[in-house]
Amino acid sequence: MDGHFIYQRKAKSGRWIPVATVPLSTLKAGDEFKLTLHAQELLAFLEGLVPLYKFYEQQGVPRGHKTFVQVDQSLAKFVSLGQKDLTTLLESQPDDATAMLLKLVKWLASSSGRRQAAEKLVSQAPEQMPAFAALLGVATLKDALRYWKQNQNNDSEEFWQKSLEERSYVLSQVFAYPIVVFGSKAYAGGKQLTNRGGKEVDFLVTTESTHAVILVEIKTPLTRLLGPAYRDDVFPLSREVSSAVAQVLRYRQGLMRTFDSVTAELPSRLTLGDPRCVVIAGDSNELTTQSMKENFELQRERLQGVTIMTYDELFLRLNKLVTLLEEPF
Repeated sequence: MDGHFIYQRKAKSGRWIPVATVPLSTLKAGDEFKLTLHAQELLAFLEGLVPLYKFYEQQGVPRGHKTFVQVDQSLAKFVSLGQKDLTTLLESQPDDATAMLLKLVKWLASSSGRRQAAEKLVSQAPEQMPAFAALLGVATLKDALRYWKQNQNNDSEEFWQKSLEERSYVLSQVFAYPIVVFGSKAYAGGKQLTNRGGKEVDFLVTTESTHAVILVEIKTPLTRLLGPAYRDDVFPLSREVSSAVAQVLRYRQGLMRTFDSVTAELPSRLTLGDPRCVVIAGDSNELTTQSMKENFELQRERLQGVTIMTYDELFLRLNKLVTLLEEPF
């Protein structure tokens, strides 16, 4: 490690200006040269120099272009732990381990190099990735079930709109094939020249394989499924459910009429086909008698092009999936 002193003086403007010095090689007999290092300056010099020599002892002289990041000593010690010691430390402090894992997950999800990091992670431990993915998947589903139990009495449609948007995998339980939530509060056509009458369906869903369009309209778990008895043991669908069915069918009609225009600027092509419609509303626990159950089933099974599913049925499918996935563990 070589270096030299640079002498400067401070100008009136506040800037430091280099000062020319006489090279020591030009000194003659009888000439003097004084060099002063104050204690604080010497300390700063050593604090900068000693870590560099320690780095040299560990790494030698790096070849090529490399980037090194200085980390806290405790973090460096943590990273250097072997698998056995690391496992013992993390299992003894589960809360700290969870907090650290959460930070790593957030970094992996938001880092500009997340794809490369994920690929490297998989390549380093390919045999452990399936079990890791399964554990995360089951934990995600369990969290959704806890969320349902805590909020099943919430009567806010906006709340459930946001909740299902954040947990779009829950909507996958409606179908027997993989789906993707294309948009929330998606425009489904119908706007007039006066800019009035635009229709927004709660969720626009597409199948993963063919990109076929599916329209999903939601109410809340407290939405009544059946209306008052019309005659003995005859219960029509409630006004709220009937309105939701009519609404989603109207959205479907508007989308079919304007499909080419509303999808023209999309980066990927959607498939219109014969769009399915889904209404998610209510809780089947409302159906307290056999007659009410039969009335509800008769009416929802005879609806053409519209599937009605209750919230408890939706999350019951999640629960069955969790049970199935946890059996090997």
